[in-house]
Amino acid sequence: MTRHLPAGLILSLSMGSMAHADLCDYALSPEPHSTDSTLILPGTDVATTCRRSLVLSGGSQVHCGWVFPYRAPEATVAFERLMTAVSACLGGQATMTADKDVNHPDFYDLQTFQLNGLEIGVSLKDKAGLSETYIFLRIMASD
Repeated sequence: MTRHLPAGLILSLSMGSMAHADLCDYALSPEPHSTDSTLILPGTDVATTCRRSLVLSGGSQVHCGWVFPYRAPEATVAFERLMTAVSACLGGQATMTADKDVNHPDFYDLQTFQLNGLEIGVSLKDKAGLSETYIFLRIMASD
C-alpha cells in the first residue's frame, strides 16, 4: 500500500478545502495514480506539476515546487499551510524533524515528516541571486 501513497497524497492535497479525514482517506488509497500530478498549494490558487522519479536506493519520490517573489510574505504563509496540511494528514504518529542550518547567506528551512517508510520534506528556500523564494514538497516511499 505505501508504494501508492505519495501520488495519493499529492492528489489529495490538491483538493484544498476538503476535510482532513477525507484527505487522508484518499491519500491512503491503494489504487494506483498517474506519475505526474497537478498540485494546488493549500490555501492558494497556485498550481504546479509534481513529477515522480526513481531513487538509487530503491523506491520512488515525487517533487513539487512553487516560485514566489523573493522573501514574499505569502511564501512563508504558504509554507506554514503546507506543513500544517501534511502534518494533519499523517497524524500524531508521524515524527517531524527540522534540518540543520546551512552555511550560506540565503534563508533555508526544511521540515521532514516520517511515517511507516514514508518520508515527506517541506522546504522554504530564498535565492537572492535569482530574486525568488521557493517552496518544495518531496515525498519518498520505499517500494
